[in-house]
Amino acid sequence: MTVKFARALTREFPAPPPVVKPKKTDDVVEDDEFVEYATLRNWAMVTMETMEQRLERYIEYFTPNLAHYRNMVAAFEHEMQIGLEAHLSNPDVWNPDVCSFKMLDACIDRLPTGREKGIYYALDFGGTNFRVVRAALKGRGKLSFSQYKRSLMSASSTASLNKGLMDSRATASQMFDFFSETCKEFMVKMADLKPDAAQKTEHQAGFTFSFPCTLKSINNAVLMEWTKGFETGRSTNDPAEGHDVVGMTNAAFERFEVPLKVSAVLNDTVGTLLSGAYEMNRDNHPPCLIGLILGTGINAAYFEKEALAFGYKGNIINLECGNFNRELPTTNVDHELDFADVANRGGQRLEKMVSGAYIGELSRRAIVKVLQHHAPPCAWKPHSLSCEHVCTIMTDASSDYGVTENLLSEIWNHSFPYAQLCVIRRLCHAIMNRSTALSAVVIAAVARKTHHLQPAMGGVSCAIDGSLYKCIPFFQRVIRTYLDAVLGKNISSLIHLLPADDGSGKGSAICAATVGASKASDGSCFSR
Repeated sequence: MTVKFARALTREFPAPPPVVKPKKTDDVVEDDEFVEYATLRNWAMVTMETMEQRLERYIEYFTPNLAHYRNMVAAFEHEMQIGLEAHLSNPDVWNPDVCSFKMLDACIDRLPTGREKGIYYALDFGGTNFRVVRAALKGRGKLSFSQYKRSLMSASSTASLNKGLMDSRATASQMFDFFSETCKEFMVKMADLKPDAAQKTEHQAGFTFSFPCTLKSINNAVLMEWTKGFETGRSTNDPAEGHDVVGMTNAAFERFEVPLKVSAVLNDTVGTLLSGAYEMNRDNHPPCLIGLILGTGINAAYFEKEALAFGYKGNIINLECGNFNRELPTTNVDHELDFADVANRGGQRLEKMVSGAYIGELSRRAIVKVLQHHAPPCAWKPHSLSCEHVCTIMTDASSDYGVTENLLSEIWNHSFPYAQLCVIRRLCHAIMNRSTALSAVVIAAVARKTHHLQPAMGGVSCAIDGSLYKCIPFFQRVIRTYLDAVLGKNISSLIHLLPADDGSGKGSAICAATVGASKASDGSCFSR
């Protein structure tokens, strides 16, 4: 076969790869050396593949192999045990070569009873908005809440800075003063603070602070480093990094005479678990021992009854499981997406296969691989398809997929024929389906680790928050199907899935209530 003939087989490849002779068996291939053995004959066979054949090949790539997924459940559970033992050996250092989970101590040794009552506040900060939540706990697992949110860009003290409070020239004091001012405004609005009152009633607050921290106790979290584009304090003599978040917040409350005191700091996954545990006490369901986030990212937390034996201060462990990398059913699309993520190449492999932050890009890459030269130029632009777009495509019930056609015409400036719309829809469905199956693996493994998956123990509840689970009916329906598949119906029926609402807000306030009068002290968790 001539090179000229091979080129004529397809328009999308300007030239075939060179013929490369295989290396001898004693040759050493370095880790970073990519060697592709190809012949013109094999190249011609690939390029002669029809779009329909490519579609079926990629659908097969993303279709869960149930036997493999059952093995993943065992691998995930085993990784959790390795993480516990690694924490016992060296609780202050995470070695990803030993365990892909960070297995962080939440420093909380009890779950809410559902009988907690009173007014508690929650602070929620993990991006460009700061939110305050007021929760009225009424006992029996019931509560009501109100909230107030402000953008960090609205702070007048840093209006002249390019990135506002996120700027390196903004001080830590300016940021935490902004938090304090916002809380004060809200407390006045809710009548919990009357400026002219002779004595102010102090309320306890929980703080969901979604940046990397070293948690020394329930009320001591040292900010390790800013992420998400934040640089606050780096160019000043008043930095935030390296300092206790709780201490800086409470100091700002004192400066502005705000009758709040942060008594607990946690992340959204732990908050989801606590929120579910509180509300679960009003219904006849098994105990809530698992919190799961399925949204922009994925993470899980659970109640480990043997945690103290492994050197933990509390019993709730934050897995940080998005980094799981054992036995994953990766495809060439997954490898390409990971390689393109220069800042975190090789990390968060599970999250890159499951979460809303990546589902759109996974779908886009699969689409252009199947459509090839039929894909318009705009479709080749990275991150031009979002998870929201994928959801719209999947839920398009019109007979001619007109909603999908209009959407793709808007974002990719191209009108697709019906046959290609069907191709795109099937690929989006396959990738979302795999995300659901992998999420079921996580739930199944963590549920098994609680040792409650037996009738005598009554089963276990899992509180789930995040846009993937809450906003996509397909996800809610199919995740149960995959739990049945990997565990068997008799066992999976012992898992109760509880949609949680606002774990980072309500859960944080419930945490403050759980701490209650016991008042966490440095180096320890709640008094028992």
